[in-house]
Amino acid sequence: MKNPFFSERPARLALLSLLALGAYTQVSACPCGCVKVCVDNLADRSPLRPGAYSVDFRYDTIDQDERNSGAHAHFLAYHRILTGTIETQLAGQTWSIAVPRINRIVRSNIAPTLPIPNPVNTRQELVGLGDISVTTRFAWSDFTVIAGVKLPTGTEDMTLNVSRRYLQPGTGSTDLILGLRRDYAADGDRPQCFWQLGAQGAVVSDANFRPGTTLTATTGVRYELASPLAFSLQATALRQFRDKNTMAAAGYTAYAEDLETAAFSTHLAAGLTYKLAANTSAYVYYSRSLKNNNLTDKPNGTEVNVVHSTDVWSFGLTHSF
Repeated sequence: MKNPFFSERPARLALLSLLALGAYTQVSACPCGCVKVCVDNLADRSPLRPGAYSVDFRYDTIDQDERNSGAHAHFLAYHRILTGTIETQLAGQTWSIAVPRINRIVRSNIAPTLPIPNPVNTRQELVGLGDISVTTRFAWSDFTVIAGVKLPTGTEDMTLNVSRRYLQPGTGSTDLILGLRRDYAADGDRPQCFWQLGAQGAVVSDANFRPGTTLTATTGVRYELASPLAFSLQATALRQFRDKNTMAAAGYTAYAEDLETAAFSTHLAAGLTYKLAANTSAYVYYSRSLKNNNLTDKPNGTEVNVVHSTDVWSFGLTHSF
């Protein structure tokens, strides 16, 4: 089957080549660095007609307000991420731009010890725009190809009480987004289902910090419970490679960040989508981390689970025009 995307205009192929050369990351990135939001609501969205567009607002809450057994057990965090996404149909394919707003509360939780019986704990709230991503989706045979870039638009030089680069709203890197997806329509007793493979990795980064590449594999099913209500169940396997950090700029502490950022984890997400009107839907998803294989050897020979995976609540509203 000949794909018109590649045959109609050479300029389109040149544009995709530019996207591929321009950078590396995104697919399932969460700016907190320790937790990924493994939720896919693409199957809930209605196909857009040429020239039409849709808006999606999603609010993710990530609660890390408990002690972890890893390297950063001495600080706790609560993350609230509001992401606005605009999609439209141009030249026979879907284009989207996503803009996240980060609200992060980080507080230290240093326990008293004999040398330091009265430790000083701090609390800091960060608010700022994260990194903007621009992506495109187009049909190829029976598959959907996803490609795009994440741009270094988010703030990444805030003075932090807890000196961890991945807590910044932005990564300071330009990243490439690549994915391959297959959707299966509902047929008789068989529900609508899909699978998707994704990759994200930085190609341009600053001299001190390079975020680790992320690989994801997701599969899911969607059941129509009643006319306006649908139920989704999704499973995701995520491989997060280590960040590379040599940050030693004034006001920061150089830190071996890579030990806190590598992981292989599995996640299960369940969600409900309710059709409020012909062009409007609301949804809620709950994502739970099932297993986190990221044990790191310490100098004394013990192992710690250094990445704090936790549950995520996601609430959203989608409207097409």
